[in-house]
Amino acid sequence: MAESKTQARAAVEPAETNKQTNINSSVTRYEGDQPTEHSVYGTRQQDSQLVFFDGQFPDTETVRSGDVQAQTLAALDQIRAMAAESGLEPRDLMQTTVYLTEMDQLTAVKQAYAAFFDGQRPSRTVVGVSRLPNDAAVQIEATGVKR
Repeated sequence: MAESKTQARAAVEPAETNKQTNINSSVTRYEGDQPTEHSVYGTRQQDSQLVFFDGQFPDTETVRSGDVQAQTLAALDQIRAMAAESGLEPRDLMQTTVYLTEMDQLTAVKQAYAAFFDGQRPSRTVVGVSRLPNDAAVQIEATGVKR
């Protein structure tokens, strides 16, 4: 009886190990993972045709302006440039996460999204944070899909 439990465990363990290996091997890293002229952060593409964009934030000059709507548009412009390098357009972005240092500035973010996305914007999650790189008020990460 103990032998059959050991055999059963042995049959299950390799499958679990293979499953984990398969999950990790489904993510393909490519040139876009390296910093680009548009960002110090990269892009990761998964075999399922999903493309993940690391968080983008505005440049120092835009941050100095203090205008959250302008900062949001600058971050979205960086995502647009990175998406173009991956063969995607803004309409191919399916989801974004916005990190915002002042939640009372959500209206400015919504206005920037309305101006940036022509009618059809991606789903959006907004997360309040205490501080962002470059002392920015906003940082945005995105997920797109190749069609």
